[in-house]
Amino acid sequence: MTDDTIQEALVQPSKSFSIVWLLPVIALLIGAWLLYKALAEAPIEITIDFASGTGIEVGKTKVIYEGMHVGVVKDLRLDENDLKGVIATVEMDNRTESFLREGTQFWLVKPEISLSGITGLETIVSGNYIAVKIASSGPQARLFKALEEPPAIDMSEPGLHLKLLANDLGSVHHGAPLLYKKIVVGRVLDYELDAKQDKVVISALVQPPYDQLITQKTRFWNSSGVRVQAGLDGVDVRMDSLLSLVQGGISFDATDTSKEPLAQNGASFRLYRDYAAAQRGVQATLLFGAHDQLPGKGAKIMYRGFEAGVVRSLQLSDDHNSVVAQVNMAPEMEEHLTTGTRFWLVKPQISLQGVSGLETLVKGTYVEMDVGPGESIREFTALREPPPPDERKNGLRLRLETAERGSISIGSPVLYRKMQVGVVEHFALSPQQDKVLIDVRIEPEYQSLVNSETRFWNASGVLFSGSLSKVLLRTESVASILQGGVAFYNPPGASGKAVKSGTRFSLYDDYQSAQERGIRIDITLTHADGIAPGTPIRYQGIEVGSVKSLELKPDLSAIVASAILTVQPERFAREGSRFWLVQPKLSITGAANLETLVTGKYFEVLPGEGRSARSFNGEYTAPTQVKKDSGLNLVLVAPRLGSIREGLTVYYREVAVGRVTGARLGETADHVKIFVNIESPYAALVRDGTVFWNASGISVDVGLFQGAKIKTESLESILAGGIAFATPDNGNALPLAEQGESFRLHAEALPEWLAWQPRITLPE
Repeated sequence: MTDDTIQEALVQPSKSFSIVWLLPVIALLIGAWLLYKALAEAPIEITIDFASGTGIEVGKTKVIYEGMHVGVVKDLRLDENDLKGVIATVEMDNRTESFLREGTQFWLVKPEISLSGITGLETIVSGNYIAVKIASSGPQARLFKALEEPPAIDMSEPGLHLKLLANDLGSVHHGAPLLYKKIVVGRVLDYELDAKQDKVVISALVQPPYDQLITQKTRFWNSSGVRVQAGLDGVDVRMDSLLSLVQGGISFDATDTSKEPLAQNGASFRLYRDYAAAQRGVQATLLFGAHDQLPGKGAKIMYRGFEAGVVRSLQLSDDHNSVVAQVNMAPEMEEHLTTGTRFWLVKPQISLQGVSGLETLVKGTYVEMDVGPGESIREFTALREPPPPDERKNGLRLRLETAERGSISIGSPVLYRKMQVGVVEHFALSPQQDKVLIDVRIEPEYQSLVNSETRFWNASGVLFSGSLSKVLLRTESVASILQGGVAFYNPPGASGKAVKSGTRFSLYDDYQSAQERGIRIDITLTHADGIAPGTPIRYQGIEVGSVKSLELKPDLSAIVASAILTVQPERFAREGSRFWLVQPKLSITGAANLETLVTGKYFEVLPGEGRSARSFNGEYTAPTQVKKDSGLNLVLVAPRLGSIREGLTVYYREVAVGRVTGARLGETADHVKIFVNIESPYAALVRDGTVFWNASGISVDVGLFQGAKIKTESLESILAGGIAFATPDNGNALPLAEQGESFRLHAEALPEWLAWQPRITLPE
C-alpha cells in the first residue's frame, strides 16, 4: 500500500449533549446544599457574664437543658470593663434560637454540701455544667448575666402551693421536707418577710397525691431538731425524723377530708412553733373527782404503751364537784372514743392486793386508756382505780411470776420471734409479797403458740455482756427498749400440751436463763477469785454448762457457785465427778493455761461414775486422770511425804514411765502411803526386787579428801521433783509386781542400784 492509496477520514460534528458535563453540575449542587446546611445549622454564639471562672473549662463545660446537651463553652476571658468577672463565649445549638430571649437564665452547677442538703452530686462524674431556664417570652438576646444561685422554683409546678406564717424561721431552709406521719410529701420552696416585716412567710409545695390531705383546718408545726421538755413529772423528748433534725422540717396532720373542704392553691396557714402548740388531734373532756389525785398539764394519755393523747388544761367544774381536763387525742384514736372506752390515772399505789404504778416515780403520772365498743362520745369520767382485765376481750390470759418486774408496765408488748402477739394487762405483788405477778393476754390468733413447755423471759431494754473474747448485744424490739416487754419461745423438740387461761409460768430474767434446760449443781470453793456469773464449765474443750450465781455460805466458811449443766448433764452430775478451776500457771517448770489470761478462767470437769449428785467440792489444780484399769497401780510406803505430791513423774533410767496419783496417811498414821501408776508399756519393769527412791532435788556429798559429789536424776526432777526406781540385773527371773503391791520408798538411791542393768523385753 502506498501513500496515494490512503483516503481522508470523513468528520461530521455531533448534534447531541455530552454526559460528561453533568459531573460539574452535580458537584455544584452538592456544594450549594452543603453550604446551605452549614449556614442553617451553624451554632449560635452567645456570651454569658459570670462572677468567677472557677469550675469553667473551655471546650469541656457544657450547657445542659432538661438533661440534653445544647451548647459548649468555646472561649473564656476577663471582663475588660471592670476586671471583676469573666466573659464566657458559648456556642449554642441553632435549634435553641427561639429560646434565647431576655429573661432566659444561666447558672453554673457544681457540687455543694450544706446543712440544707447536697446538690450537684452528678457533677462529680460528669463535671461542672451550665444549666439554663428558658424565658417564655421577650425579645431575642445574645448577652446574658449568669445567676450566682439557682433560680427560685417555678410556682406553677404541679401540686398544692401554700403560704405558712410563722413568728420566726427557726431552722427551716430551702428544700426542707414537709412531713405527714414522718413521710416526706413536699418541701419548702422559699421564705421571706411579709410586708410589715413582723412575720415570716414560708412558701411550701405539697406534691400530688398528698395535696388531697390538706383541708382548711389542717394544722402545721415546726418539727425541726430535737425538743426536750423536762420537769418533775418526767422528761419529754421529741424528734420527727433524722432528716428534719439535720435540715429542719414542717409537719402537719390531716383531718377528715369528707367533712372539711380541701385547701385551695395559695391558701395561708399558721405555722405553730412545735407539736404541743399546734394542739393537734381530736378534742375530748375527762372528768376527775375534786379530791382525786390529778394529772399535770401536759401529762400523756397512753394506750398499750403508746402515746394516744395529751392533757391540755385543767379547771374546776361549775359546781366545784369535779375537775375538767381538756385533752387532745391523736386523730387515729377518734374511732375509739366510745361509751366502752375507759380512762384512769396511773399513780404509785400500795395495797393488800399488790404494788403498782411504780414507774410513775420516774416518768411522772399519766392517764391510761382501754378501748371498747359503743357509741361515739367526747366526754368521759375517769375511773378512781385501774379496772380489772376486760374479760370481754378474747384471748389467752396467763399469769407470770418473777422476782423483779424490771421496766415492764401495763401495755408492754408480749413478743414471739420479735413480733407482738399480746399485751401486759396488769401486775401486782403476790399476797406473800415475795414475787411480782404479771397478767398478760395473748391474742386469739396466737394463743396456740403457748403450751406447757413454753418459756417466758423479761425482754425489756438492751442486754449487753462482754469480755476480752466476745461482746454480746441483744434486744427484742424498739418498743421493748422504750417501754419494756415480755417474750417467749418454745424449746426445740418440746411436745408441750395446750394450756388454758389462768395457767402460771415463771418469767426468766433474760433469754439465756429461759434457754436453760439442764441440771442445777453447787460447787463449793474456798475463794471465788476470777469466778463470776457466766464462767463456763468445759469438758475436753466443749462448754457443757456455766456458773449462774455466787453466794457466801451462812457461816462465811466458803463460797458456793451455783451452776447449770446443759450438755448431757446427767453424765457430769454424778458422784465422783471432779470440777477444777483452770487458771494461768507460771513457774520454773514451765507455763500452762496462758490462754485464760485473755478468755478468762473456766472450770474443767472430769465425769464420775457414781450415783446422781448435786453438790461438789471445787478444786484449784487438775487431778491426775488415770483410769483404774490402765497400767500398774502400786503403793509406796515412806515415813513422810516430803516434796512428793500428786502429778509428779515416776522415772526409770531418767525416762518418764508413770505418775503419782495421790497420797494419804497409813492406817496407823505412822507412815505415808503414796499411790503411783506405771503406764502399761512399762509395767514389766517392776519386779519383786525393784527398789524406789525419792529423786527430788540434788544430793551433794562433800568429803575432806574425796571432794564433792553431786547426784541428780534429771533437770526436771531438780525443778519439779519425782520418784525413780531400778530393778536388779536378774529382773527377768523375778516375778512381776501385782496390782496394788506395796514397796518401800527410800530417801535416796544406793550406788549399786544405779549400776543395775537388767535386760527386760518391753511390749511394742
